[in-house]
Amino acid sequence: MENITSSTIICPQCAAENQLQADEKFIECSFCGSVIYIDKSKIVSHYVVTSTFKQQEAEGNLRRWMAGNFQVKDLDKLARITNVEFYYFPMWYFKVNLPTGEKIYLQPGTSTAITEIKKMNIPAGNLKLYSKKEFNEQEFMQADVLIDSAKSWLQQSGVDLNYIGETSLVHIPFYKFTYDYNGKQYTCLVEASSGMVYANLWPAKSEAPFRWMFGVSIAVYLLISIIAIVIGSVSKTSHIAAFEIIRFIGYIVVTIPLIFIAYLIAKKV
Repeated sequence: MENITSSTIICPQCAAENQLQADEKFIECSFCGSVIYIDKSKIVSHYVVTSTFKQQEAEGNLRRWMAGNFQVKDLDKLARITNVEFYYFPMWYFKVNLPTGEKIYLQPGTSTAITEIKKMNIPAGNLKLYSKKEFNEQEFMQADVLIDSAKSWLQQSGVDLNYIGETSLVHIPFYKFTYDYNGKQYTCLVEASSGMVYANLWPAKSEAPFRWMFGVSIAVYLLISIIAIVIGSVSKTSHIAAFEIIRFIGYIVVTIPLIFIAYLIAKKV
């Protein structure tokens, strides 16, 4: 990352000199064609992750995610997709050289309600220098979060800024799905290069049946322990031995039906 000291800037890719015009955010290197992003007094490389998923394929990944264990039963069948958008979302890409090794941190380059995307993994091999000739500029969201603000968030998460080795602006392709379930609207993102699904809120399974099952299980095991103590106390053999044998047998007898009931609850909720 280079600081601007004059109207001439140096391309971070090929070191060629380029003239900076007033109020320009992106300029294309006149020598190598790389697009450079300018944030106030700083220059960074502009990368893009290429989209490899079509909308139909992204929706297929979304439906499989909806059928997962953490989502309400039959969400994949009952959810009605009401809107789909495709865009390249800006992310600040920080390569941090920690004493324990290199680590990548991501911070959104513009506001988003789905903060889970900060946890995504972008292999270095997936980064491609942005070229205006290869992409549709209309699909790219503009970065309105400054580098210094992104670094401030990074510092708040415990990262020492002195270890930052590289800073870049990366645009990542997403399909934004809006869907309706039981009269409520939900939003999620499908990353169009890996197919990963990201969401902060979704129709989750109700916890009440599982809490009820947990309470019943505790009560049953406690009852078995009490019965074992009573029978063991009147046994002619060792009280401790009798208690352990009765409790062991009782636990085995009740565990099987409890597991079966838990399975049925998980299938129906």
